[in-house]
Amino acid sequence: MKTELLVAVLSGAAALVSAAYSAQANRKNSLLANDLERQKVEHHRLLERQDAMSRFRDPLLWAAFDFQSRLFNIVSGHFLRVYFTEPHDRQYAIRSTLHVFAEYLGWVEILRRRIYFLDLGNKEANRQIVSLLTRIGTVLNGDSYPDRHFQLFRSDQRAIGELVMSKGRDDCMGYAEFCERLESDLEFSGWFVPLSNSIEELAVLPGRHPRLVDLQVALMDLIDFLDPEQERFPQKRRFRTTTEGQLY
Repeated sequence: MKTELLVAVLSGAAALVSAAYSAQANRKNSLLANDLERQKVEHHRLLERQDAMSRFRDPLLWAAFDFQSRLFNIVSGHFLRVYFTEPHDRQYAIRSTLHVFAEYLGWVEILRRRIYFLDLGNKEANRQIVSLLTRIGTVLNGDSYPDRHFQLFRSDQRAIGELVMSKGRDDCMGYAEFCERLESDLEFSGWFVPLSNSIEELAVLPGRHPRLVDLQVALMDLIDFLDPEQERFPQKRRFRTTTEGQLY
């Protein structure tokens, strides 16, 4: 009888130990599964963020660079002086300048509508890019400059951005389509008349034009933020203008 009782007690104890071990193992497996699922979700979000950054940040970076490059050439005095000598060159100077201007505004508008995709990794980075875009918009909108060349009110900035966005996809119209619309669509081309007039007037006016200088510098600050490792544009291509005619 004592032997049977001892066996029963030992069996019961073994069962309790086995149950406790199984419960502990199940908890560990559950925690491991949850951890793996969390890592999977975080990895998926990382891939989405990288895809979004590739889709939106890089086109904005290139558009900003093309825009600042044209401003740099205008402020330096070479571009308009050279390209306003022949009718065909004059037309190219106006149209291509309008296009790089509009393309930048188009990508800004796309980002405004998709801003939740532009997750650069932390809230501070998001705040910084919004601050940089706002600063550029403020330079364009500002009325404290001595003239109104290249002045564009905020609502007009958004309107032009909307006009050059491609229908049904996150992209902006190319140069050929842009030129065709300028020629064939009076309503479309009407939005660009003030800017076109500014380009023609700047071709004959001396001076550094502070708004264009501030705009070029603000765009370069955006480029430095979007391409901090200089993977797209090396330092030798990053010049800033000043109102005194210097470069730095």
